[in-house]
Amino acid sequence: MAAYSSIAGTIANQIGTLQGNLTSQVESQLLTALSKFQNACPSSQDLQNTIKLKNNLTTAVNSFSRRISSLNSFVNTLNGTIIGVTAAITVIKNIPIPTAIIPPMTGGIGIPINILTRYSDTLIQLNKTLDGLEADSKALSSLISGATSTVQGLLDRLSTLDSLIEECSRTSPDIAALTALAQPPANTGSEGTPDANYLYKGYTLSIIQDPNSPKIAPKRYAIAKDKEGITVMIGESSFSANTQVLLDEIKFRIDNQLP
Repeated sequence: MAAYSSIAGTIANQIGTLQGNLTSQVESQLLTALSKFQNACPSSQDLQNTIKLKNNLTTAVNSFSRRISSLNSFVNTLNGTIIGVTAAITVIKNIPIPTAIIPPMTGGIGIPINILTRYSDTLIQLNKTLDGLEADSKALSSLISGATSTVQGLLDRLSTLDSLIEECSRTSPDIAALTALAQPPANTGSEGTPDANYLYKGYTLSIIQDPNSPKIAPKRYAIAKDKEGITVMIGESSFSANTQVLLDEIKFRIDNQLP
């Protein structure tokens, strides 16, 4: 059991450290960014810097979420092993072994004691292994759930910047430079043959320009379509100029909200 229970502990320590550092970084830099909007709208350059900062922080959060998502495969492997070990225990328990040793001189078939001992030892070891695997699976599932909740919370906190940027873009004439930020063509991946970055778990991803966003500071969002071309997921509308950030956000939603 000890050989297996250490797995969850090691992973939990690593994830816990990363999660703590990430949360501290996001909260600290987010507060600094929000302070620029306290008394008036910041300059165009400050807004550009704020958008870039949000992109960088969101990229860090999404990188952490991908690491968490990779643990799901490990947990699935553990659960598959648990099923196998459980089946092995059931098979051994159902082997028809006489409950008493019949002396050969009476015409019965004798079962050597060492064979019975081996069966018993095997069951004991398998049960210990099963206990360890189940403990690890439960611990890691709880870890994934908690970390996923943290990721969503951080993304929600970062999204508060968008409403402030939008308000300033509607009231300040000094926002035109925002459109100078690199913005790849909208809908990349939905027309023609999309590259691999726009295909995820059977869904086709696209980047769409929000028609309701300010013209001088357009917002964009990602969508996911199934094999029939039906839109099944729409990401948050954002001022993000980084296409990868928008794609990572929709992938995070697919991981946690779609089968």
